[in-house]
Amino acid sequence: MKKIILRNKLTNDIMELEGTISAVPEGWELVDNKEKKTTSKKNGNGQGTLYYSEALEKWVGQISLPNGKRMTLTQRKKESTNDFKKRYRDILNKVDNGTFIEKSKDTLYSILQNNIEQKYKDGITCGSSYLRDIYTFNQIQNACANFINMPVQKVTVFDVEESKNNIREYSAECINKIWGMLKLGFKIAVSRRLITFNIMEDITLNKPISKKQKQPRIALTIKEEQKLRKILNNEEINHKYRDIVLMQLDTGMRIGEIFARELSDINLKENTIHIWNTTTKDKFGNFIIGEHTKTYSKQTQVDKGERTIPMTKEVRDIVLKIKNDNMKNIHNLLFWDYDNNCLLKHTEINSWLRRLNQKYKITNNSLSTHILRHTKITRMREANISLPVIQYFVGQIEGSDVTDSIYVSVSPEFVSNELSKANMI
Repeated sequence: MKKIILRNKLTNDIMELEGTISAVPEGWELVDNKEKKTTSKKNGNGQGTLYYSEALEKWVGQISLPNGKRMTLTQRKKESTNDFKKRYRDILNKVDNGTFIEKSKDTLYSILQNNIEQKYKDGITCGSSYLRDIYTFNQIQNACANFINMPVQKVTVFDVEESKNNIREYSAECINKIWGMLKLGFKIAVSRRLITFNIMEDITLNKPISKKQKQPRIALTIKEEQKLRKILNNEEINHKYRDIVLMQLDTGMRIGEIFARELSDINLKENTIHIWNTTTKDKFGNFIIGEHTKTYSKQTQVDKGERTIPMTKEVRDIVLKIKNDNMKNIHNLLFWDYDNNCLLKHTEINSWLRRLNQKYKITNNSLSTHILRHTKITRMREANISLPVIQYFVGQIEGSDVTDSIYVSVSPEFVSNELSKANMI
């Protein structure tokens, strides 16, 4: 039976019919059998069409992509018909098996920037974590300037290797964040079918080591802590930051948690402090009162840092003194910057602690609010208080190894006492 061949005027798709037809469908045209032999061939369950264009005088291939777009290939100059058809079939096979990558000009810069902004819009990051992401992003722009604005499809392992020397100029902590964000950027590119392989997972690509020597955060020894307390209760007894430092020494609270404490968090009858939030920063870097502690999980909406702890006599005396002074502020907080009528900043306390250390020679190491927290945790560990109790008291996640691996510094006095108990000295 004679075959009737129709060609779509818009897409050049070919349709073959047997028998006769009363009329040519709209948008289609009859094709002579001889022309058909040299102009058209249908491939792959409607996913691609291959034909010879009389107008262009070369072969043309059309492929339907998974995103709904239609890709058109044309025979290159001096490319043989067989080579063109092979190139066409290779791409068609890649589309069929899901390995085809469409050309894109997307850069790692745009991928990371969009991801940072989207996480903030989705509520995954808050103001302070958003600012940390921006800070790391800025470091990547400086250290990885050789490829950050290059199409991600063109970035190679060697480009990342080239940037390592710049990355090493940052601290170990910063390098961890830079490396993690780079991995995330390429992972996103893989998930969006921009690249087939995350080059950050190349077995030969190692994270660089910082050129900067890490300054250890060492807790105060027993004698150093006693010296600091003596200074706070004598020479510096009237300083406006004195009570804040003493409260942190006795509670181990994060400095932001101390700044966020309201009078309503104090239960004098039960002699406890309820800790449920901290001060933080908004997207623009302004200090605000947060709604949760630092260990709040947005995924589970569980705040494992919320806790109620007992007050020492010294902390209770500080609270009673504040209540008796009857100092008022808009948030009814225990501590407030009355000079500037705003929240206190941890940098102010740290600056004072540095000056205090320079003046009184309290320790040969650094002195900061973070060291005060280290000191409380170390004293509790030296007193053989169980780890779960310490973690609850200071608002760390139970079971985490951070408490022992980072926050505990063994003091020489403690070592001597323990060895004496065992009759080893």
